[in-house]
Amino acid sequence: MLTENSGITQKILIIGAGRGGSAMIDLFLDDPMIRMVGIVDTNPSAPAIDIARKNSIPTFTNLDEALVACCPCLVLNLSADEGVTTYVASKLGSNNVVGGFQARFLWKLITRLKNTNEQVLHLAHHDALTGIPNRLLFYDRLNQALARARRDKELTGVLFLDLDGFKLINDTYGHDAGDLLLQEVTKRIKACVRDSDTVARMGGDEFTVILCNVETAESINLVARKIIDAIATPVLLNGKNCSVGTSIGISCYPKHGETSDLLIKVADTAMYLAKQSGKNCFRTID
Repeated sequence: MLTENSGITQKILIIGAGRGGSAMIDLFLDDPMIRMVGIVDTNPSAPAIDIARKNSIPTFTNLDEALVACCPCLVLNLSADEGVTTYVASKLGSNNVVGGFQARFLWKLITRLKNTNEQVLHLAHHDALTGIPNRLLFYDRLNQALARARRDKELTGVLFLDLDGFKLINDTYGHDAGDLLLQEVTKRIKACVRDSDTVARMGGDEFTVILCNVETAESINLVARKIIDAIATPVLLNGKNCSVGTSIGISCYPKHGETSDLLIKVADTAMYLAKQSGKNCFRTID
């Protein structure tokens, strides 16, 4: 290893900008102890080349030019060409290049760690049953939506949904049927909103929806009516047509508040007003 970098920052030059190079960038980009000084690949369209450019990492198609520009550094040869490792070793010394089995092992290890990390992050932010955002990710999305709404002076709608009649079906046909029903309800709610909106499960049979960049309060009401109609269509469970409804409470930024907590509180209160008004309807607080 190069003594010039010991205890400071390790400079790394990567040869081979395929999937391995992409994994290396993902892993090392934000590491304060590592500085990515270059990516080398004879193919200027290699996957990691574009990622490198977007992150201001120098790219090279000529190895000698890269060695001159980037050294002293540690070179990771992710290509299958052992001659490249030998050549770099002749220029920098064998301690300053990792290639062959070691490089392939490192790439596979990093790729597996990256995939595992992505899975863990997904599970931490998504509901296991329905696959949609959970409470944690919902609040994060809502805070982002409100930040954009303040900046662009837009309206943002929040819907709080509670299913009507879910407990009866769950108790009558069992939890498996209840789970299938929740999955079907999720699909129907998502079909009623845009890809830029967020549908989340807060827990049990409670769902929330963030409607971004809406033109008027009536636009939010139209979505609520659409969701109510979609959920009211019977669902086939255990060979029987089962029906549930939904009570929806609505809040709107900035009318009902400027924080996520306040908007959720207002929407939740409005949802209970919908329950008291006969269920399977929506309400908002004037």
